[in-house]
Amino acid sequence: MAKVTISLTLDDERDKRILRWLKSQPKKGKSEAMRKAIMAYLDQSGVTLQDIYDEIQDLKRYRVALVPMEQQGQPPSEEDKRVLPRAFDNLSKIGKD
Repeated sequence: MAKVTISLTLDDERDKRILRWLKSQPKKGKSEAMRKAIMAYLDQSGVTLQDIYDEIQDLKRYRVALVPMEQQGQPPSEEDKRVLPRAFDNLSKIGKD
């Protein structure tokens, strides 16, 4: 595993809270504290459009095809009838905020 060093520029007025928080971290623990804070933010942010796109590209790469149950000779389950319209509705809203 290679170390990657990044630089972060903060404004002493606009970023007072961040600077105060960083100063309160142990000298040898700043990187770990920042990693935890960023991961907590990412975890609460939910799924991004990029995440969905990446997953779709993986499906394409592995040549996975989704075939409707009806085309497989099987009727959709009650759960499919309930869940799929909501899923398609949610997908149609992505990027419209």
